[in-house]
This record gives sequence, C-alpha cells and structure tokens, in this order.
Amino acid sequence: MIEVRDTVKLQWDELVKLRRELHKIPGYSFDVSETHEYLMSYLGTLAPDILQMCGNNGIKAVFFAKNPAKTVAIRADMDGLRIEEKTGCSFASRNEGLMHACGHDGHMAIALVCAKLVGEARERIDKNFVFLFQPAEETVGGAQPMIEDGALQNPDVDEIYGIHLWPYLALGIVGMKPGPIMAQMSDFLIDIRGRGSHGAKPQDGNDALVAAAQFIMGAQTIVSRSIDPYETAVVTIGRIEGGRAQNVICENVHLEGTMRAFEPKVMDTVKCRMHELLEGTGSMYGVDCSYCEPMSYPAVVNDKRLFECAAAKFGEDEFQIAQPFMMAEDFSNFQRTVPGLYSFIGVAEAEGAQPLHSGKFNFNEQALLNGVEYFLRVTGFE
Repeated sequence: MIEVRDTVKLQWDELVKLRRELHKIPGYSFDVSETHEYLMSYLGTLAPDILQMCGNNGIKAVFFAKNPAKTVAIRADMDGLRIEEKTGCSFASRNEGLMHACGHDGHMAIALVCAKLVGEARERIDKNFVFLFQPAEETVGGAQPMIEDGALQNPDVDEIYGIHLWPYLALGIVGMKPGPIMAQMSDFLIDIRGRGSHGAKPQDGNDALVAAAQFIMGAQTIVSRSIDPYETAVVTIGRIEGGRAQNVICENVHLEGTMRAFEPKVMDTVKCRMHELLEGTGSMYGVDCSYCEPMSYPAVVNDKRLFECAAAKFGEDEFQIAQPFMMAEDFSNFQRTVPGLYSFIGVAEAEGAQPLHSGKFNFNEQALLNGVEYFLRVTGFE
C-alpha cells in the first residue's frame, strides 16, 4: 500500500469535497462549461502565475519557480460520459444522462490539490509546475487542440505526467510500465451503397445488407489470420444500421467500429486488410464502399527514463508492472511532443470494483490521497 505523507493526509477533506462537487456537474466532450467554471474559480484562489483557457474549454495553470531546474506538467481530464448514473450516491450527477463514470472527477480533484500544495510552497519549489485540465478525452480528443494552443510552451514543458483511477488494480497500488501501456486507436465509419428492389425480386437489386454481413465476418478474421499470434490487435464493429422494411432489398448500410494495436506496423496491417476486404466486397456484391477515420490516437508509450525514475520512488509493495490495455487515451498526443509517464492508481477492493464506463462506477476515495502522493513523488515535489 502507498505510504501517504502527513501533509497529503491533511488534504483529505478538501479532496473529498472537490471530487464530490465535480462529480455533480459532468459535461460531455468539449461542452464542459460548468466544470470549466468551477475549475477556473478554484484555481483562481491559488493565484497561479498564469491561468488561462487553453484549446477549446481546456485550462492551463502555471506556477513558476525562482530558479527552475526544469518544467513538469500534470494533466487531468475533465469530461464525463453519456451514461445515466446508477450509483445511488448522495452526490450523484445532477445533469441528466451524464455521469463521471471514468474517474475524471477524481483526476481533477487530485490535480487541484496538487496545485494547491505547489502554490503554498512556491517559495521553495525548484521547478516550474504546469497543470493542464483537458476536455474531450472520451470523444474526439482534447489534447491536440491544447497542444496547438501552447499548452506545452511558456514555459516549455520537459516532462508530463498523467494517471487513471483503475478498477482493475488493487487499492493502494500504482501500476506502471515502460513502453506501450495503452493502445493506438483508430475509429472508422463505413458506408456500403447498393441498389434497392422488391424483396421478392432480389435479382433486381444489389443487397448492401448481405454485403455488409460478408464484410463483418471477413473483418473478424483479420486478427486471427493476418496478425502474428505473438502480436496484438483488436477489430470491433459496434454499430450497424441499414434497411427500411422486411420486404425491401437493403440499399444502404452504415457501419461503425474501432481498431486497436500497440505497434504501428500491426495497425498498418489491420488497416490494409480492412481496405482490401472492402474493395473485394464491392466487387463481389456490386456495391460502392466508402471508408473514413474520424478519430485516431497513437499508443500511450511511457518514456523509459521517466519510468525508471518514478519506479525508484516506490517500494515493492506500493507498485507493480502494469498490464498493457487495449483502451486508448489521447494523453499519447502530449507524449508525441514531450516525454511522458502515464500510470494507473488502483481502486479495486477485496470485493472487486465496478468497471469503467458503468453507471454504477464509484471508488474508495482513499485513492485520491494515493493519486496526490503519486504526483508529488514522480515530479520530485519536496
């Protein structure tokens, strides 16, 4: 279990208050105005040297050291999910159909208290601290707009840290690993356009539904037949829409799905096979197929040096080498610009934990103390 220092334990009431107040006001994607207002108000009381909007509803707060050895950044994600809350908590979401079901309320509370402690110690900090609050992690990705708006400049960030409260890891344990820890992700949209006809005269049409079914079955063989068994990939088609009536040959079908891999060469193979399958499907069934990728993140790849430095600050009973997951995170976009370390803060208790993106997801708030302790150690705050 993580040994939490006394100065961090003193922040317990503040952490719980912040987490619960933020939990009540989830936003979605870039539409996080209530959360943005709350964060700006709280950060304003800490009097950072810079406090500004960054990107589309993101926030950047900077505390300058007198003689900085370097600049470190701490990132927290802001957005909730379109999920109806079923926790029964007294502090449940008051925004209908929206919920912090992925722990972002906890991430923000942890980062705010870290900012509070840094602000109180600004006379003795030996490095600049940048706090980044990012929207749209769950949707189209809010990291890149923040980067383009100068999130990692003025001052130039040397290294960046992020966390995720993790129900697949025991409470009080930090999960870390060098290299890939979360997958590269590409979402895709496919439209298959055929020709409609009477259901009793199928020869007069080109059935987009049959073509889509054939494509879906073929796509499910990509991983098993085109990827080395010692490598890893996922192809999931999660949505299909098509057809108008039981006695009409389907003219158009829309598919939505996602691809995941840890290595770029594996993702390239998956995409190549997807395009080949679509081309073959079009030729076989006389349909037109279109393909686009509305969103893509690189893999979250932890810097080896940052991992080694961080791991040295935790005892054997405080952290373990994390299992990489096929979930994706646009923290990876920050890592493409500066070295970064992304870690998991365990929240699972003996009886287990509700999974992420569940309407019942909740966590033991002791993990908030563990998150603050983690950031203070890895950033070298003394």
